Amino acid sequence: MPSSRKLLAVAMALVLVTTGAVGVMGSVTAQSETTDCSFPLTVTDATGEEVEIEEPPESVVTLAPSAAQTMWEIGAQEQVVGISDRGTYLEGADDKTIVSGEEGFVSTETVIAEEPDLVLAPDIINDDKVTQLREAGLTVYNFDAATSMEDIVEKTRLTGQITNSCEGADARADEMENSLEIVRTAVEGEDRPTVLYLLGGEFTAGSGTFINGVIETAGGTNIAAEAGIEGYAQISREVVANESPEYLVVSNEAPEVVPNAPAYNNTDAVQNDQIITVNANYLNQPAPRTIQVVEDFASEWHPDAYESAAASLSEDTTVTTTATDAPGFGMITALLALVGTVFLTRRD
Repeated sequence: MPSSRKLLAVAMALVLVTTGAVGVMGSVTAQSETTDCSFPLTVTDATGEEVEIEEPPESVVTLAPSAAQTMWEIGAQEQVVGISDRGTYLEGADDKTIVSGEEGFVSTETVIAEEPDLVLAPDIINDDKVTQLREAGLTVYNFDAATSMEDIVEKTRLTGQITNSCEGADARADEMENSLEIVRTAVEGEDRPTVLYLLGGEFTAGSGTFINGVIETAGGTNIAAEAGIEGYAQISREVVANESPEYLVVSNEAPEVVPNAPAYNNTDAVQNDQIITVNANYLNQPAPRTIQVVEDFASEWHPDAYESAAASLSEDTTVTTTATDAPGFGMITALLALVGTVFLTRRD
């Protein structure tokens, strides 16, 4: 059950929402950025390709769930005609074409058959697939890998720019920046708890990964990165025993991945029942909803500081809201963000 501190933080956020704050909470400056949505547009993608988009795209295919989630979060889901099989959790995704083939890999034939105006290819998509789609005459934008929340903010604005959804993208990016300002203020100067994220098979996320960036942003210390692990690799039980992380993090898709072994059973995390389960669709996909995990981690690891930062910054915030037809903003979105705390709970 959530602690009284966490419930108070949630209640405070709700008050701020109902009094007109943008997102869950605002920042001191509450400055907004405006992205230029004008066409024709030429942008250089991760492959070095100069992608030319002549007109605002009316139909978009997303090849991975992070791109799909971003389109939903900026209110551009109606433009999406195709998604991967991992994006079906999104509301209203049932009427989209699944472009995944065998073993979840992209089916170029299915994508081509949709004849989309634009294809969004996150960095996990194989370069050969991107080349095949381009050779078939499709316009493909290949994103850089995201390793930080700042990257997510930038990618959100970029997605809005190339899909002609600047207003929704800027609003969502501003919300994320406001939330990040509260988190940064809360964790500054605080003692950082040690954390280990387990993917399964004792694999974890080390330095250079997006998940490591999430843990550090929220005020934690990733023991895998501290142990010299880079990227995604297995962590030895000796390291786990020596470091004895204060928190273990697992996903809701694999909640039982913590080995029943002395190295884990004797950790502070297990001894103090501090095993946190997160929504895999929010943590494992570098997209806007990850901010909910960052907020939840920060409020769990630094409850008093987070509460104080939220109250202090909100008092000095002047936010001008802009009406938009894009779903995902205003009171409804903020309430949904608060509901996201359900996805981050201690394991019984």
